[in-house]
Amino acid sequence: MSAYICHDFKTPRNDTARRLPNSFRIVPVVFYLALIAGAYFVTMDVINIRGAKAEKLKHDQVKAQHESEKTRFAEEKKNLDIESARATEVAKWIEGTRVIQPLCVRVARSVPTEATLGELILERNEQLPDQFILSFKLVNGQPQHVQAVQTNLEQLNYRSYSPQQSKQGDTWDCRTNLVWQDR
Repeated sequence: MSAYICHDFKTPRNDTARRLPNSFRIVPVVFYLALIAGAYFVTMDVINIRGAKAEKLKHDQVKAQHESEKTRFAEEKKNLDIESARATEVAKWIEGTRVIQPLCVRVARSVPTEATLGELILERNEQLPDQFILSFKLVNGQPQHVQAVQTNLEQLNYRSYSPQQSKQGDTWDCRTNLVWQDR
């Protein structure tokens, strides 16, 4: 053994601070718990953001599908509206022409047996569906036969406007505008 003795030259110091209280031992524990909780919340936020992005993509696809269906339905509705408008026009046309048959029957019945109806043309004005242009030819007819035709048409509430008659040989060529008369 050595005879050399090591002395500690430290002197007691009175100017040092006191020890921290025991309750401060919890501060590092709280710090580490806060780090762990922060890591957990950041991880959960990242997971939720990824889920939200996936959900957003799914909803964008559904929205695009709905938009394409909406466009298709709008196109189909447009086509149906056009078809409906055409059908309405045809229905109006047919409604306006429902009186043609009685006119033709009246003209045919008003021609006497000694005369022959050679030609009968009814033209209809598109802008004024209640007006007709009547053209007919009477073979072996007389002026009173033409007058009988006009009288029979007046019984159907049609007035003859600017009638024209011409005779070529034994054929009477008659043309008149028929105007509907509301009583």
